[in-house]
Amino acid sequence: MNAYVLDLTASFVVGGTWVTLASVTAQRFGGKIGGFIAGLPATSVLAIFFITYTEGARHGFDVTGVFPLAISVNAVFLAAFAAFSRKSFSLGLLASLGIWIVVQSVLLHFHPIRFGVVVTFGIVLFLISLLFISSLDIPDPGTQPVHHGVAEITIRAISGGTIIVLAMIGSRMGGPILGGILSAFPATVVATLIITDTYGGRDLTRVMAQPMMISGVVNCMVFALVYRHVVLYMDVLGALTSAYAVTLVSAACTFYWMNIHHSEHSRAIHT
Repeated sequence: MNAYVLDLTASFVVGGTWVTLASVTAQRFGGKIGGFIAGLPATSVLAIFFITYTEGARHGFDVTGVFPLAISVNAVFLAAFAAFSRKSFSLGLLASLGIWIVVQSVLLHFHPIRFGVVVTFGIVLFLISLLFISSLDIPDPGTQPVHHGVAEITIRAISGGTIIVLAMIGSRMGGPILGGILSAFPATVVATLIITDTYGGRDLTRVMAQPMMISGVVNCMVFALVYRHVVLYMDVLGALTSAYAVTLVSAACTFYWMNIHHSEHSRAIHT
């Protein structure tokens, strides 16, 4: 199979499955767990992997040179969504996508050259966005038991996969910098928000924003950092496996931290 077709097919299947899992989990177990799952590296991992597979290890290495800062812009996206979607989901989504495009356009033209500067700016941008979204008063609607039929699940998978395929096509149209930026496009997040809003309501999507931010940005950064340091010394599959193994450890740590933080926050409110 042609590598480009394989790229699109894998993105569609994995992305659609991920969106479905996240949206169903959000309704069954609440927005925080669903948001955490939706934020785990999926489309970005596929993008970086297949870019490396088709263009070579050096190209994959170069893509990760801007990725930590590009993925941190997703934190800005989610913070903006949580703020602007207070009254309207559509307004929140359109405004946050507009902000994402503007910030990434600036990054495309004025991206830092030094990798250390990229990581530092990325961390700062993430922390500012996290502090902002933490200050918002977002009501938690809790769990919402829903019956999930085959047709409903299929629609979710197709919708999510389609959005991700469109993002992946765009990632093939530029060099390493543009490829790194487009690899960070929050396709899974956007699809999950749209589908969850349709079936679970706006409050559930707003609750998901913060855990998606923490899970998505932190774990994607970890993946990119590890991948960058091994891709020139291992085959592409080995680099992917090694980087994602470390990412799973990071995911477990962030999930544990989020639970501890949430428990302490809840105790503070009730005392």
